[in-house]
Amino acid sequence: MGGRVLINRGMSRVRGDRDGCLESIVSPAQREVFLIIDEWWKKYGFSPSLRDIAYVRGKMGLGNTKELVDRLVKLGVVKRVEGRGRTVRPVYINFRNLE
Repeated sequence: MGGRVLINRGMSRVRGDRDGCLESIVSPAQREVFLIIDEWWKKYGFSPSLRDIAYVRGKMGLGNTKELVDRLVKLGVVKRVEGRGRTVRPVYINFRNLE
């Protein structure tokens, strides 16, 4: 964790959400986690770990962070490969070796 990822909490919409409908299905905490994942990918080019996400959020526990990521996966906002670390990514990022 070389530098902190700064997220724009004032953003009105999540990237790729043209009609703003995503805001109605995700909680503010889920939106914050999505923005952390999105900004991490832009800055570093790979996925943050759960510990990285929790650190950027200013939280110590990993359980709640894992639950938020799991809910985002269920909603289809982010993708993840089960059983492998650092594979969570926004749905608009596609890699053949991660699928």
